[in-house]
Amino acid sequence: MPDPTNTFRHVVRRGEVLGRIASDNNVTVEDILAINPSITDRDKIFEGQVILIPRPGSQSDPQGPPAEGSPTTGEPIAAGAILSGMDANLPLTNQVACLKAEGFRFAVRYYTRKDRNRTLTLLEAQTLVKGGFQLGVVFEDGFPSNPAEQPAFFTHDRGVGDGRAAHDRALNKIGQPANTPIYFGVDFDASPHDLATGIKRYFEGIREALLAANNGTLKYQIGVYGSGLACTELLKNGLATFAWLSQSTGHRGSKEFKKQKLYNLVQGPVRKNVCGLDEIDSDETNPDPVKFPPGLFTIAV
Repeated sequence: MPDPTNTFRHVVRRGEVLGRIASDNNVTVEDILAINPSITDRDKIFEGQVILIPRPGSQSDPQGPPAEGSPTTGEPIAAGAILSGMDANLPLTNQVACLKAEGFRFAVRYYTRKDRNRTLTLLEAQTLVKGGFQLGVVFEDGFPSNPAEQPAFFTHDRGVGDGRAAHDRALNKIGQPANTPIYFGVDFDASPHDLATGIKRYFEGIREALLAANNGTLKYQIGVYGSGLACTELLKNGLATFAWLSQSTGHRGSKEFKKQKLYNLVQGPVRKNVCGLDEIDSDETNPDPVKFPPGLFTIAV
C-alpha cells in the first residue's frame, strides 16, 4: 500500500480519468484508490475534485527509486496535531531562540528578485534550522500598496520572471528540497474577474518558468497565498497545489475556506512586540497533515 505521508495533491481537470492521472504520475489506479477512500467508483471523478497522488517509490513494493524529496521534509506531524508558526518580512537570525521559547515551530520567509531586506538568505535559513525550526517560503516582490494598481500587477511576463527568480533562489541560494512548495502571493481581495484574467496568466507564467528551469518537470510545487476565493480558484484550475490562507477574513471566500479547513497553512492574527520585533503574523498548519501537508522543509546545516 502507498505511504499516505509521501503524497501530493492533484486537482482533477475537465475530462481527466483516473487511468490517465495514474499513468501521468507513474503510479497505478489501485495506488490512488488505496489512499483516497472517498473515491468509491473509479469511473466517477469530477472536475475540481482534490485527490492524493502517491509519489513513485512510496509503495511498500516500490516500482522505482524513491522520489527526490517530499512535500514536507521536516519533522513528521501527527494526525490532529497543529504546529504553530509565524511569518515575517525581515530577517529572524537574532530572534531564533526567543521565538522558539514563544512556542513557534516554523517560520515562513520571503523569496524576492532583489529586495535584500526581505529575502531569506542561506545563513538565516541555516540558523533557523539549527534552532529547531522548519521553513516555509513565499515569493512576493514589488507588489503595489495602492489598491487601484494591484489587479494590473499580475501578468504572464511577471509570472515568468518571478518563477525563474524563485527557482534560482530555492535551488542555488537556499538548497530547498525538491517537491516542496514555493507559495506565491496574491495579497489582495481578488475578484473573480481578476482571477480569471491577470492572476491566471501570472500563475501560468510561473508554471512555464519552473518547467523550463528543470527540463520540463516541476522541481518545486506551486502554492498560493491569498484569499479563500484565490486559493479555491487556483487549486481548482490546477495552477497551484498548495494553499496558504491569508488572515483577511473579510476577503472573498475566506471564511468558508477556513471553516472547511481546505488550507495547507492558515495565517492568524498579528502579534505585536514579540522578541524585539514590532509585529509578526502567526500561522498554523492544517489539523490533517496527511491530506493537507504544510509544505514545510529543512535544509542541510
